[in-house]
Amino acid sequence: MLGNKKNFNWKTLPEMFFKQSEINSSKPLLWFKKENRYHPLTWRNIENKIKKLSLEIKKIGLRNGDRVLIISENNPNWFIADFAVMASGCITVPTYTTYTKEDFKYIINDSNAKLAFISNERLFKIFIQAADKNKNIKNIITFEKVNYKKKIKKVIYIEEIFKKKENTKKFSIDKKNNDDEACIIYTSGTSGKPKGVVLTHKSILANLEGSIDVFNKSPLKNERFISFLPLSHSYEHTAGQFLPVATSSQIFYAENLEKLFINIKEVNPTIISAVPRLYETIYKKILNNIFKKKNLIQKLFKINLKLGKTKYEDKKNYRLSDKIIKFLLSLIFDKKIKKIFGSKLKFLISGGGALSYEINIFFESLGIKILQGYGLTETSPTVSCNRPELNKIGTVGPVIRGLSIKLAKDGEILVKGDSVMKYYWKNNFETKKKIKKNWFYTGDIGEIDSDNYLKITDRKKDIIVTTGGDNIAPQKIENLLTSKNEISKVVIYGDNKPFLIALIVVNEDAIKKNLIQEKINKIIKDTNDKLSTIEKIRKFIIVKDDFTQENGLLTPTMKIKKNLVFEKFNKQIQNLYN
Repeated sequence: MLGNKKNFNWKTLPEMFFKQSEINSSKPLLWFKKENRYHPLTWRNIENKIKKLSLEIKKIGLRNGDRVLIISENNPNWFIADFAVMASGCITVPTYTTYTKEDFKYIINDSNAKLAFISNERLFKIFIQAADKNKNIKNIITFEKVNYKKKIKKVIYIEEIFKKKENTKKFSIDKKNNDDEACIIYTSGTSGKPKGVVLTHKSILANLEGSIDVFNKSPLKNERFISFLPLSHSYEHTAGQFLPVATSSQIFYAENLEKLFINIKEVNPTIISAVPRLYETIYKKILNNIFKKKNLIQKLFKINLKLGKTKYEDKKNYRLSDKIIKFLLSLIFDKKIKKIFGSKLKFLISGGGALSYEINIFFESLGIKILQGYGLTETSPTVSCNRPELNKIGTVGPVIRGLSIKLAKDGEILVKGDSVMKYYWKNNFETKKKIKKNWFYTGDIGEIDSDNYLKITDRKKDIIVTTGGDNIAPQKIENLLTSKNEISKVVIYGDNKPFLIALIVVNEDAIKKNLIQEKINKIIKDTNDKLSTIEKIRKFIIVKDDFTQENGLLTPTMKIKKNLVFEKFNKQIQNLYN
């Protein structure tokens, strides 16, 4: 069984790759789309490219501990560059392709990077402007040919490196200590400048071992993963890249988010890891399609959902007649909806944010299991995850093997174990603030149930304290509202105020413009019926402009920058309290 101590004895991530490559040499590992079909790269092919690239990095003059940026969409070269950087003794700094010139400038200067991998000319042009006066970065390796004639930086096309007749027998892995730094992953910066989280080979390998153990009753091997979340995010970096390597699986790179569902049907993944936003989008699209059908279809679909919910929540009252009706209705609805995810799916995994109970039970009612987990960049990332054999909706599962958790007096979740980061890059103050006596203070508030399953109730810094002294968790209210088809995004406000208000971005595809006010009023009323007196929303603002990365209100990991939202709409907010 994978995850067993006997088999899980790699010291570094490159060692893991090369030992797995010996076993799987001629098998396909990476698949990429070209000329309208997927093409494979074998383990042996990738190994050869990693060795050549690692030798080139050393020739450029980089030494152990030097930082290297990767600025690229998910593709085989991202994978190859990452392992080549680590194998040469350097530290990978994954960087978002959605960054602005100023964002790049900050990361370049903060990390003191000496080399950058860049995927295309568009990103290259932005990067060059950001790095123009930076003397540390003298070399850039591109994944496609770019038009650059200046001599400020030396630009190398990666295919030229791969074509070299290099003697790869000269190659050796430079990093042999598992406590050496593997990567610096910058946080999304929801409340200020991003912090560089330093993860070691040991922390990521420990997290892989614990994550694989989640599936010990249905071991992972030869799985089919589809990679579409940014590899600059620790969730995809570990779950979408290192986990497939550890389990001798295959990675299929999606072309882009617009073509994701086409790619899923082509790939037929066995496991899909995604953030809640994707499941929310699918949920709303399914409802939109059903609402366009005849009344009879709508009624049958609601019965199907109700029976599925009863099956999960109230098994004692799930009668034989219910089973028969559910079986017949599942032939009409469930099978068709499951095809969205291909024909080989085992289960979905949700992480990187809170998935609402309503959306999770919706998919469960259709026979699609979503295993919700919890983690942070600082924990490499997984802390806990639901199990396929016991999926408790509304929780994020029990803690993974190798980690310990406990709750502070105020309910904050504390985590200890090898998966915890080494430190924040060049930020000793924040490191000491977050790690005390080997316990990492997550900033999340939670509860632990009788089965030792963890439930996240809110972010500590997001807790709203009203002028009446009431402590309110906005996440619960926000999840209730965003589960409604008519609402795209929502932020709850009310700190140091007498009551709560909501800032709402409407899903315009789901409401006619002349009915927006009426529909939102009804949703607020229905939601308030499920809330306590202090949690009720008294007033709301319908925000005309969406929260996006382009206007700076959304992070690359799709988290809303609440402070900036409140700042932008401050005048409208204050008017509601006058």
